[in-house]
Amino acid sequence: MSDHLKLVVSNPCSEPESRNGLGSRSKDLDRYRIQVIAADIWSGWLRVEFRRPEDVAAYFEVRNSTAWNWWNASTRPTADKVMIAVLERPGFMSHLSDVLLADARRAG
Repeated sequence: MSDHLKLVVSNPCSEPESRNGLGSRSKDLDRYRIQVIAADIWSGWLRVEFRRPEDVAAYFEVRNSTAWNWWNASTRPTADKVMIAVLERPGFMSHLSDVLLADARRAG
């Protein structure tokens, strides 16, 4: 018997296909790049959909300062706000798709 401990870890997410049959899409999607441009994407969409940051604040039920930060691309939204946009504003997904395709073309 050895005096050293041995740790064995099974991480299905690191394998080509997880237990649910869903593989990582990181080869197709630059996740870091999306993180970097998320605030700009959100801001661009808000400026198309809403007249002013105060309208954004009322719609998403956030403080005016949060809406202004989004409007100016200083911060990105939380997941629940993105889900609201996805479910209630049909133009959001097409905006997101268009921006990501254009960004991929510029990078490629």
